[in-house]
Amino acid sequence: MEHRTFEFRLRSSHGTPDRHTQSLVVELLTDSGEWQPQVPSLTTPGFRLYLLSLLLCQHHYLVANAQERAIPLQQVKGSFTVTTSADWILEQVHGAFSIQLDPATSPEDRARADADALDYIRERMKLCPVSRNLAATVAKQIELNLAA
Repeated sequence: MEHRTFEFRLRSSHGTPDRHTQSLVVELLTDSGEWQPQVPSLTTPGFRLYLLSLLLCQHHYLVANAQERAIPLQQVKGSFTVTTSADWILEQVHGAFSIQLDPATSPEDRARADADALDYIRERMKLCPVSRNLAATVAKQIELNLAA
C-alpha cells in the first residue's frame, strides 16, 4: 500500500516580559527535498492548511502551558511528520518538540522546566482541539524535551 508523507519543521522565539511568540517560521519539505516557508493564505491547498492547523495548535498549547507554568522559554523547535494513505486518510502523526530556556534567567526560573512540568505540557498538548478531532485510528505521538 502506498503512503504519502508530509514533513514540517517549526522555529519560534519567545522573549520577555511575557514569553509570547515573537517570531514563528514553519517550513514544509517539498518533493524536491527543499524546505519551503509556509505562509498560509486563501490559495493554500486545503489539506496543507489542515496539517498546518494541527502543527500550530500543538505549538500554541506548548507555549500557552509553558507560560502558565512560568517557564522562561527562549526558543521552540519542532519537527512534524504526518503519514497518510494513498487516498489522503491520516494514519500517523509524529511531533518532536524541543524547548530552549532563556539563559539570562535565574537557575530557579529555569528549574521550573523539570520532568513533571514537561509531562504536564505534553499531556496538555494532547488536548489541542485539532488533535482531539483526529480519528481514533490515527497513531499519535508527541515528544517534548528540554534542549541542552
